[in-house]
Amino acid sequence: MLAILALAAGLATEPLTLPVAVDLARAAIDACAARGAHVSAAVVDARGNPLVVLRDEQSLKPPIAAPRKANAAVVFDQPGSVMEPREKTDPDFAARIKADPDHLNPHAGSLPLHAGTAVVGGLAIADTTHEAADACARAALAKFPQFH
Repeated sequence: MLAILALAAGLATEPLTLPVAVDLARAAIDACAARGAHVSAAVVDARGNPLVVLRDEQSLKPPIAAPRKANAAVVFDQPGSVMEPREKTDPDFAARIKADPDHLNPHAGSLPLHAGTAVVGGLAIADTTHEAADACARAALAKFPQFH
């Protein structure tokens, strides 16, 4: 009964399950591979905890940045393409990032995942240019309309 009321009120959210997270990360890696980029991708839950981290076997870097970027998208509920220039112009924001570099990376290639009005997770791609990472993340997310 509560689920029906939540749905009617527009409060119900699509759960970000592990199988969906794996599919989303795979779609992100595939989108970049189609562009010739070998990357890592991470999907985190609504608390910023990694659900899945995947690395293309041809990527030359360990998958460190992607979970940090996805977490930042969740914490600030903003895409990295918005946060990256903000870090350069907003001293308070930059100080928050600098205070927690092991968990926050505000660079392009990360997107918050929304279901209804709730942030349910984050997606990020790392180990390519920020522009390419952003394009790949957006292409992957477009295949998952339940998260806007």
